[in-house]
Amino acid sequence: MSKRQNTSNAFAGATEERSKVAAVHTNGESNQPKRTLDKSRDMDVDGDADMGEFEDAYEDEIEEEDIVEREEDSDGIEMMDEEEEEEEDDEEVAEKKRQVYLPGDLLGEGETLQVDNSAYHMLHPMSTNWPCLSFDFVPDNMGNGRTMFPHTMYAFAGTQADSPSRNQVILMKMSQLHRTINDDLDAEDKNDEDVNDLDEDPILETRTIRNYGGVNRVRVLQSYQSPLAATWIDNGSVRIWDTKRLMDALETPGTQVPASATQPLFTIASHNNVEGYAMDWSTDGRLLTGDCDKKIFLTIRRNDTGASFVPGTKPFRGHESSVEDLQWSPEESSVFASCSADKSIKIWDVRAKNHGYALDVPNAHDSDVNVISWNRKSRYLLASGADNGDFKVWDMRKWTDASGRSTPAAQFNWHKGAITSIEWCPTDESVLAVAGSDDQLTLWDLAVELDAEEEARHRDAMVGPDGTKREVPAQLLFVHQGQSQIKELHWHPQIPGVIGSTSSTGFNFFKTISV
Repeated sequence: MSKRQNTSNAFAGATEERSKVAAVHTNGESNQPKRTLDKSRDMDVDGDADMGEFEDAYEDEIEEEDIVEREEDSDGIEMMDEEEEEEEDDEEVAEKKRQVYLPGDLLGEGETLQVDNSAYHMLHPMSTNWPCLSFDFVPDNMGNGRTMFPHTMYAFAGTQADSPSRNQVILMKMSQLHRTINDDLDAEDKNDEDVNDLDEDPILETRTIRNYGGVNRVRVLQSYQSPLAATWIDNGSVRIWDTKRLMDALETPGTQVPASATQPLFTIASHNNVEGYAMDWSTDGRLLTGDCDKKIFLTIRRNDTGASFVPGTKPFRGHESSVEDLQWSPEESSVFASCSADKSIKIWDVRAKNHGYALDVPNAHDSDVNVISWNRKSRYLLASGADNGDFKVWDMRKWTDASGRSTPAAQFNWHKGAITSIEWCPTDESVLAVAGSDDQLTLWDLAVELDAEEEARHRDAMVGPDGTKREVPAQLLFVHQGQSQIKELHWHPQIPGVIGSTSSTGFNFFKTISV
């Protein structure tokens, strides 16, 4: 039997009749007005305007329903009964027309896409003034394994503005993140105190710092006591920031960010002005950075010396093209993995005196290898995503087959654009999240295995609007859409199942019914 049931999809084909959920177009923009956050407290230490806002897709809907409830008539009861019957008939007709939408399906004339809120426990889109290519969640002291709504979370991001001088690094606090409104709540959920407050606005509070240059990538050291943030800048430098001081200023309303906190703690210049993207923190505060000139450097944090950080001067060499991503081993503190535009994946040990790689998978993909993720629970599994849209899972106990060819444990070709982000779920060893330039963020459960009968039922269920059967892998759990050019995703490390994603059209923070 399969571990989970059928694939869930975040969107369904919409009829022309207006629904009680917000219509979302394929370009990722809601057709409902955005609500300005009166409750937000956005502060730029340099005096700039607010950095963004949460989007509200329900304001008009709620107002219209209130008006209907106030209408009365002498025959009001009979009229409502007739209307209810008509509504039930309309719903039955709409349900028959309802089709599960999958990327590639053609929309009919007058059809749009609508978000199916019953597929989410939580969904909060957020717009920004400038797009952010990268972000990372910041650890807090509210505990691990949190499940009670509403949620509060912190994130750190950097912008890609239209000129270097207009860029910022941003600490965001998102609070009052309630459960998503939908009509499919059971009786127990409808009596939940949180459900009664679903129309409350989410709150966004920020502290921003001017940052000369666009931010290519952000990584945060996952330590509440010392949550350092590193930013790869497009001018070839890496800056390290003290996010704890920003968090402290954020927690006290009206408190200005200390002047010393507006400057980076340290700037790594080892890459000699060569731009890069690859970066990862170890749990003890060592930082790996890789650039477009094939070099990898290790910066060590030394609290027992006069300097806080000691940047490496001798690079790790071995790739033949740009280093695209880096990941420390979750088990061996001296080991890390890298991937490159040279199509390879390499494993390294920092103790090697020659700074060469220990293991090489030379043709891991048929195109540039953009991203990798090391499984934190099954520590012999490594996932990789490539420029041609495929992603693979590697069993590092057996990289090659009997003939010596690189052989992944699993391979999927679902995405139709370059894989831009990939990350294992921190609480479920078989669940993987993948994002691509095809505007899809997909969730996969690699533990799903169907027998012949189940496989036949699965194929029969995947029928398109024109009656043709679609090839949908049984391991595909969920397809999240509504964002354009998704750049990066992360699972929240302390709130199980919650995902954040950033794109050219802003952020999404959500939790699906599938994980």
